Amino acid sequence: MKIAAYCRVSTGSENQLSSLENQKTFFEEYAKKNGYDLVEIYADKGISGKALKNRKAFSKMLSDSSKKVFDMLIVKDISRFARNTVDFLTGIRKLKSNGIDIRFLSCDMTVLGESEFALTMFAAIAQEESYNLSKRIIFGKDVSAKRGRTPSVIYGYDKDGTYSLSRNESELETVKEIFEMYTSKNMGIRKISSYLNEKHIPPKHGSKWHPKTVRRIISNPLYCGKLINNKTRTLDFMESTRKTLPKEENYIHQRPELAVISEDTFQMAMRILGSKTKKGDTNRNC
Repeated sequence: MKIAAYCRVSTGSENQLSSLENQKTFFEEYAKKNGYDLVEIYADKGISGKALKNRKAFSKMLSDSSKKVFDMLIVKDISRFARNTVDFLTGIRKLKSNGIDIRFLSCDMTVLGESEFALTMFAAIAQEESYNLSKRIIFGKDVSAKRGRTPSVIYGYDKDGTYSLSRNESELETVKEIFEMYTSKNMGIRKISSYLNEKHIPPKHGSKWHPKTVRRIISNPLYCGKLINNKTRTLDFMESTRKTLPKEENYIHQRPELAVISEDTFQMAMRILGSKTKKGDTNRNC
């Protein structure tokens, strides 16, 4: 019998990717032990199981099932297949309509031999686990935001723990130059990014500067010593939708040791940016 396997990890961390490799090894050994022909392992790396969007390997697996690339799909656990009950049933029904059996190895359940009710119960439990995990993550982020959590990556600084940054003086010199060009030399964001590329000044990541990168620097109050957290909040954990919170709900932490420009310079940059935005120049030369 030709079989395929599906596996997924929800983050791109080293531990999770190691788990993905372990899952692949497990499937290879399972196929060999049972005399199956393992034709494909579909693996989504760093993808949440809450929704089908962006799960390219999962979508390819469903497409291949209609082409009879395999006769049975094996999955280690229901939560690896989907943490959304609707998506779970959508995938199951698609595979069943194509005559593909699905076997969940951790609970020893074979779809064609089990009622949809039992499978739905297992899927609902997986969804509830995901919801509770999401609540714990949101709570943890709120606590760390109140304490002054620093961003993971920001030009001008190096991460030095959850709540601290160390100054990167060479990058901060570029930050000062960016603000000077924008507030004193009447250079737009696009011109500034071109200038930085022409001078071969390296960005934090990637090979070249983009206008959006320059805009993020100009609009970040951290450069005048003000760290702001809790600017957005998750509305729907299943869809990962977020909303921007009003300023009065933000957590503001004064960090004068990180300042590289004055408050007046930052406010001037914001006024310039605001005036150009009103004129509709945001995506051109502001």
